[in-house]
Amino acid sequence: MNLKDFRNELLDAVMERLPDASVSADREFAFLCEFGERLTQAEEFVDLIPAKFVGVGAKNRKIRVDAYELDPADDSLHLVICDFSGKEDPEPLTRSRAEALFGNLQAFAEDSISGRIWNNVPDGMDGGLELARHIGDNHDSLVRYRFYLLSDSTLSDRVKDLPQGQLDGRPVDYHVWDVGRLETISASTFGAEELEIDFTEIAPGGLPCLMASQADDYQGYLAVIPGAALAELYDRFGGKLLEGNVRSFLSASGKINRGIQGTIRAEPAHFFVYNNGISTTATSAVVVNTPEGPRLVSARYFQIVNGGQTTASLHVALKKDRADLSAIHVPMKLSVVTARDTEKLDDIIQSIAKFSNKQNKVSDADFFSNHPYHRTLERLSRRTPAPAADGAQFNTYWFYERARGQYQNTQANMTPVQKREFQRTHPRHQLVLKTDIAKFENSWMQLPHVVSQGAQKNFTAFAEHVNKHWGEHGHMFESELYFRELIAKAILFRGIEKWVSEADWYEGGYRANIVTYTIAKLASMIALQKPGHGLDFKGIWARQALSDELLNQVDAIGREVAVEVTTPPEGQKNAGEWCKRKECWERIVGLAVRLNPAFLRELVAPEDVAGDNREKKVSGKMDAGIHAITQVIQLGGGYWGALGEWAKRNSPIYGRDADYVRNASRKGWIPTPQQAAALMAVRERIEQEGFRFEG
Repeated sequence: MNLKDFRNELLDAVMERLPDASVSADREFAFLCEFGERLTQAEEFVDLIPAKFVGVGAKNRKIRVDAYELDPADDSLHLVICDFSGKEDPEPLTRSRAEALFGNLQAFAEDSISGRIWNNVPDGMDGGLELARHIGDNHDSLVRYRFYLLSDSTLSDRVKDLPQGQLDGRPVDYHVWDVGRLETISASTFGAEELEIDFTEIAPGGLPCLMASQADDYQGYLAVIPGAALAELYDRFGGKLLEGNVRSFLSASGKINRGIQGTIRAEPAHFFVYNNGISTTATSAVVVNTPEGPRLVSARYFQIVNGGQTTASLHVALKKDRADLSAIHVPMKLSVVTARDTEKLDDIIQSIAKFSNKQNKVSDADFFSNHPYHRTLERLSRRTPAPAADGAQFNTYWFYERARGQYQNTQANMTPVQKREFQRTHPRHQLVLKTDIAKFENSWMQLPHVVSQGAQKNFTAFAEHVNKHWGEHGHMFESELYFRELIAKAILFRGIEKWVSEADWYEGGYRANIVTYTIAKLASMIALQKPGHGLDFKGIWARQALSDELLNQVDAIGREVAVEVTTPPEGQKNAGEWCKRKECWERIVGLAVRLNPAFLRELVAPEDVAGDNREKKVSGKMDAGIHAITQVIQLGGGYWGALGEWAKRNSPIYGRDADYVRNASRKGWIPTPQQAAALMAVRERIEQEGFRFEG
């Protein structure tokens, strides 16, 4: 896909988000949501919150902000402004235009810090005011501001760089994301920006290192990084250095480890001895030989997969406590993963992160991305056609993206004709991400306060639910009926998003919170007012849309929910924070809203709900068994024979499992579903212990 085609696809996605009678503000908001979601998928953002404010500030300056994100991983505040034209051939984004827009953000932040912003507040800017209040209250605890400009234009070639700025004594970074930069990460192996670190900028000549291990798909190095250099590196790049699960854990856990802080202050010279150091990964590295020995000069897609608390604690000590880190040196293990296959590359990095953290408090839920639940959904999404909708004469598919960038990478080697056909049958608006699934499911499970805590925390909470129910009762997740119901929940969530945007009672801001609370309230009302009954997910799947009766019911709920969500009780300053509290949900559960008679007639009877649950378990078990048998056969007798020989030398297999492996190595034997499941469990264990098949 060339840049023009990519931009057209982006604009089409923006248009799909618009209400029927849209105005300029709707188009800007749709652009922010689409661009922001893609950057969230690329892990540039974690919890981007729209918060529009436009006005005139001190000295007649224009003040404006479109969205923000608080990043507790590095105590920074991200402020976002958009530059959206929607034109077929927009003018390049010039330096003067970029600086003017960044100036709008600077003026907003300065007036928020001083309190001047409250002197002249335009109507409908409540979301921006809450952000202004947060800046005013928390500016002293912030370490850095990061300003983001999102544009559907291309950045002028004349713009080489934007030097770091200052905001009341705090450094300000400027990040321009034009359509070209977005296209680059969309086409990359990981669907993310592959950050390249030049270690010579923080340590003269690079980092001392030694080659420690090597295999076909990785090289291992041991290095030493000065504590001040690691802190500066983290200050410059922040949470982007942290592997996603580690970043989520660090943000949630309270990152300042008192033991580490004590060593920094009392025994800095012993830091190397007392601290376990950090584990990192990269996709390539440059190591040069010097008279002083090998030096690590640079690394691409560099990520810290273990040691986030060490890194963050050093950063706090340097930036907040002004500690002297000159005597501190940190051991660093670097695994340069060189696998060419995208999924294998991602799996290896995820496994390194998982096993590096086995001795820490990072739970298995934090590494839920590797769970078989996701491979099951991926398989179901590729084989389950959705009914034709809107008069179309062909079926489409909902594409579940198990690994980042799968949707784009699937098209990488297609011809133009093949790409058009793929995009026709797999339209981008039917792309579903892992974090989307957690949002849809937890909303229906009446956890809107958890959904409101952000994508990563909500994802971890959903992981705990799946881990708890996977085992013996997990077959329900493996049925086509479950997948269809899941997509129906996606249609429900996205349909309500659009309905809220067009509602006459919607005043802007907190749409995501209103949507999740509306869905949760709907689920609660059905459970309380019509026990045993269920929403007609089969009907939603069949129509690929919401019925008028359901939308009318949603409207009645949403207008009441919106008031409660946006008016926190006394003592709660911020509506966004109020939405994260269980008390908010408890108050909304108590709202006196009744189910409409027309909608009641659409509900599924209790016996049909029970029948669907039984069908999910039975068909899921059957599907899982067939899939396991297929995998055993596809791996082939050579694989199972090699596995058996390796196990004899390294990790013996006993009893029935040994018989299963021996029979699987013989041509013609077909296992039962139970035998195939046992074989796949053996395979997982033996491969974790080091077996690799070279056949």
